[in-house]
Amino acid sequence: MAERIFKKEDFVKSDSEDYKLQFRKDEIGIGSDLTVERIDDSGEHEVVQAHIHRYDDYVEIFWSEPFNGRLLFDSKVTFGE
Repeated sequence: MAERIFKKEDFVKSDSEDYKLQFRKDEIGIGSDLTVERIDDSGEHEVVQAHIHRYDDYVEIFWSEPFNGRLLFDSKVTFGE
């Protein structure tokens, strides 16, 4: 599994009063094996059930507030497969 680390500052306020994080599909692929983890202050990882959308060339992750975390994904699944 590959990962992309993200920070609270990477989130942007969405139109629906929650926060959105975007990744390009060509960076992470389009497979369904996406796992979102929150990283707490002690460095522990917690899997969260974030709302995920695929829109145009992006994968968007929505949550009620920004957080530090990582996105785990299967690096073998590529765009168009």
